[in-house]
Amino acid sequence: MASKGKTSHRHYPQRQFVRMKPRAIAMAVAAMLAVPAASAMEIDTGSPDLKLRWDNSFKYSAGVRVKDRNPVLIDAPNGANVDDGDRNFGKGLISNRLDWLTEADLTYRNFGARVSGAAWYDSVYNRSTDNNSPFTYNAISVPNTEFPGPTRDLHGRRGELLDAFVFAKGEIGDMSGVVRLGRHALVYGETLFFGANGIAAAQQPIDIVKAQSVPGTQFKELIRPVGQLSGQLQVNSNVSVGGYYQYRWEESLLPGVGSYFSSVDFLGTGAERLLLGPGAADVRTADLKARNSGQGGLQLKWTPEGSGFDFGFYAAQYHDKTPQVILRPATSTYALAYHENIRTYGVSATTTVGPVNFSAEASVRRNVALSNTATADLFRVVPAAFGGPAAAADNRDNPTYPVGRTAHLNLSALATLNPNFIAQESSLLAEVAWNRVTSVTRNAAFLDRNAERDSWGFRALYTPTYRQAMPGLDIDVPVSLSYFPKGRSGALGVGFGPDGGGDISIGINGNYQSTWNFGINYTHYYGPAAPGAVLAGLGTVYTYQQTLKDRDFISLTVRRTF
Repeated sequence: MASKGKTSHRHYPQRQFVRMKPRAIAMAVAAMLAVPAASAMEIDTGSPDLKLRWDNSFKYSAGVRVKDRNPVLIDAPNGANVDDGDRNFGKGLISNRLDWLTEADLTYRNFGARVSGAAWYDSVYNRSTDNNSPFTYNAISVPNTEFPGPTRDLHGRRGELLDAFVFAKGEIGDMSGVVRLGRHALVYGETLFFGANGIAAAQQPIDIVKAQSVPGTQFKELIRPVGQLSGQLQVNSNVSVGGYYQYRWEESLLPGVGSYFSSVDFLGTGAERLLLGPGAADVRTADLKARNSGQGGLQLKWTPEGSGFDFGFYAAQYHDKTPQVILRPATSTYALAYHENIRTYGVSATTTVGPVNFSAEASVRRNVALSNTATADLFRVVPAAFGGPAAAADNRDNPTYPVGRTAHLNLSALATLNPNFIAQESSLLAEVAWNRVTSVTRNAAFLDRNAERDSWGFRALYTPTYRQAMPGLDIDVPVSLSYFPKGRSGALGVGFGPDGGGDISIGINGNYQSTWNFGINYTHYYGPAAPGAVLAGLGTVYTYQQTLKDRDFISLTVRRTF
């Protein structure tokens, strides 16, 4: 292991605020400050039945790393596949970003349409890295002083279409309903934070980049729209039914390899190879992506008269949004596979007692991919029936990663607290998530040996609010905490949480005259430090430890909506 002197930040080029000088960002921020609030557009169409609204939000944000690199994370034996995100950033600036969100809504009586899009530019990802370790850099398309092209584009300069759908609402007899067609998001169940552990995991990809960069973000703010047809019908005052069919599959948005929150260098956008030792590596080949067809679900919501409870019943089939790693030793390559045809069934219940809303959601999954050691050979074959030709492995009928059955439980509470010595107004959100591998039905030998059958964790968010702290100014002070007493999830893998660790964040958010929003936040990661994955035999195993131990950071945001 290298000495601390060899990993000190003084040996790396430093990013400081004085280097925040791209003319494009400066001009855009100046323009944002100059535009009057009257620019918010409720466009006059000349008809009371036809309404058009166009909103635009501009946000400037910056992030600063406050800790030196930890030798345990960057110099760990067999840890060469997990150090790029750590080495690429010295102590100092990690983000210098401008975002633009535009949203347009058109309605005509009972019909309407919505389109939204986003674009951003981050100067940090459009210049050189602080990485001085070329022999552990996983990219082969660029030197260690540059971010891989896909990572640079994802984090540094990109635009994307978000919502793009039409809708209609109306009545069928005494029943009312709504139908949507196009790119939109939909969430079933009662989860607050752990949507990946609930029914909502079936429904759409999530923004894992945002989840890591803004700890404490509610799950409903992480979901990404996807192409689908959905509908909701209010049968009577106590019963409603809903359903959806997705005609497009999309994967979740993982941090780009070498980005600040990336902790595994062979997964996600920008991944190019998996290092196996000096001069040896497996090169990434085409992903085994899931089909666009075969995803849909149903829900039934029931409120028994006078019970004070709301019940939900759910069923869905979906394809995995996060990948499994599979190796091809015969060709020194590897691929990312997204498992297909997972089925999930669940129930939920919610009720309010005093100022607190309590919710519970339980579900099971069938034919779900489990935590994988990444040692399976894609070219392993199984004999076909009746002596026919062997069938190649795939991500549906013949997977080479473990597959099985799991059980999941989310318990949550949302409280609006009475005035107290801290604040006259405050809220508390909390959720506990548990999951279990109930059985392994295929490829049990490839289940990650570091994973455990049961795992659980929790997250809480406490937010005191101070109205009119100054004339026209409201202040929030969100405090977020997560902890995973058992984080070695065989059901969800490393995406669940660090075993024996978590994160703590505290911030100050302000809203001025319902026009300006600003915030400053500090995030601390705790728990035993270890690289995300280490080599084991011909492949890798996950450690389930705290991979972000040395990446505490401070973030600053300023946003205005027109």
